[in-house]
Amino acid sequence: MAPASGHNAMSYAASERLVCHSMLSKLIMIAIVSPALVLAACSHPEPLQTSTVAPAAPTAVPITDQTVIAETVGRAAVGSDPLAWANPSTGSAGVIEQVRPGTNNPNGCRDFVTSKQSLEGVTRFNGVACPADGSWKINGSSGLH
Repeated sequence: MAPASGHNAMSYAASERLVCHSMLSKLIMIAIVSPALVLAACSHPEPLQTSTVAPAAPTAVPITDQTVIAETVGRAAVGSDPLAWANPSTGSAGVIEQVRPGTNNPNGCRDFVTSKQSLEGVTRFNGVACPADGSWKINGSSGLH
């Protein structure tokens, strides 16, 4: 209930300000005199919640140029037209120009000639690809990596 007279209303507002000012002063004094009390309230944080993250899937082993070329030679018909090949794992590409029956190797091996374009430049290789364990492999050291 508000006081009826103007004088009493003025003293009521003044006393309200005085109470607020007094409380604010006490809070400031507590913070200045004893900052440890203020910090103590923050020194015991709640435990951090974490979740389990599944391990990353192992990355696939990059396919070599030898593998790409050998498989391309294996899919080609003997005497076929030039065949393009590309290896996204290495960025290399080329053209298999000749696929002939293997002259010195039995078991369905094939001789081939291919170019290889890579960051090192353009090169040309002669090689022999043979069927092995359900896939094709390049025999010997053809200079391809």
